[in-house]
Amino acid sequence: MEVDQGVRVRAVVMTRDDSSGGWVPLGGGGLSHVVICKGRSHDGRGRREYIIRGERLRDRAPVLECAVQRGLVYNKVNPIFHHWRVEDRKFGLTFQTPADAISFEKGLQTVIDKLDRGSDSPSSSTPEEADTEDDGQATLPVPYRK
Repeated sequence: MEVDQGVRVRAVVMTRDDSSGGWVPLGGGGLSHVVICKGRSHDGRGRREYIIRGERLRDRAPVLECAVQRGLVYNKVNPIFHHWRVEDRKFGLTFQTPADAISFEKGLQTVIDKLDRGSDSPSSSTPEEADTEDDGQATLPVPYRK
């Protein structure tokens, strides 16, 4: 797997349990290394994209793989808990420190900005394709909340 690592933080990866209305740890819980990177996802599509990956520290088990895409809704709830939604999936991170939260937030915003500009579109095969976004559909700004 090819990976260009950007941001790396330590956090507990969470998911939203709509049946209880609360956040629960993903993959059995525990502290994880979470990275925002550019690489190839494990789903077999084979194209490069920005991915948020989490690997539990105690056993290196993968607990999170989420492609960053337009339409991602990011919420900063407090200094150490942030969450986001991509389509119908909801993920959260409980960071070890506010500094980790700030680092993650800045890294994710940088990726979202690149995707918005089309300057680093992971799904484009050439730089020229990345700069042209005239597909006949309106482009809406990515909702981003602090």
